[in-house]
Amino acid sequence: MSNSNGTLRSRHAALTRSLILDAAIALLTEEDAAELSVRSAAQRAGMSERTVFRYFPARDDLLDAVAAEMNARLAPPPVPERVEDLPGYPEAIFARFEATAPLTRAALRSEVYERIRSGDLVRRGETIRRLVDEAAPHAPDAMRRLVAANIHYHVVASTWHYYRARFGFSAADAVAAARLAIEHALAGLATEKRPVA
Repeated sequence: MSNSNGTLRSRHAALTRSLILDAAIALLTEEDAAELSVRSAAQRAGMSERTVFRYFPARDDLLDAVAAEMNARLAPPPVPERVEDLPGYPEAIFARFEATAPLTRAALRSEVYERIRSGDLVRRGETIRRLVDEAAPHAPDAMRRLVAANIHYHVVASTWHYYRARFGFSAADAVAAARLAIEHALAGLATEKRPVA
């Protein structure tokens, strides 16, 4: 009987944790809130602040969990494995931003953005840099760094949002603009002269 009680307790804990995260994300998504408080998350979840603190002992713990959950829900596609496939990456990742537009916009305008950025975006940038380095080991390091940064810049949610909201681009035009920028960056890398042996 104690095993079923343990299972029930763990299921209850998982459900409560999930309710808190759902409430926090809903607040960020629906209310255009830039800052998340434990009190507002507790109220939205229909529970006490004390309960929230039982699962997330500090506000930073809640923010970290919200960032991880938002990133899981955003589920950005992995970076291609070949440099030749990088120009096509905006189509895949921008399609994901379109499919999760309210959540993507909420992530961009909230304080959890830096927490998301420090995880997935750093890994994406490192992968792009590795691909560029492997594709053009002859190019100067500074050039490879700039090319990788330009490519990375064109496959992030903030660039997608800027194309869509500020320029009023259609989804297809946003993809085309990012693709063009990546193609130009890679073309610049390809024109770097190899050192004479």
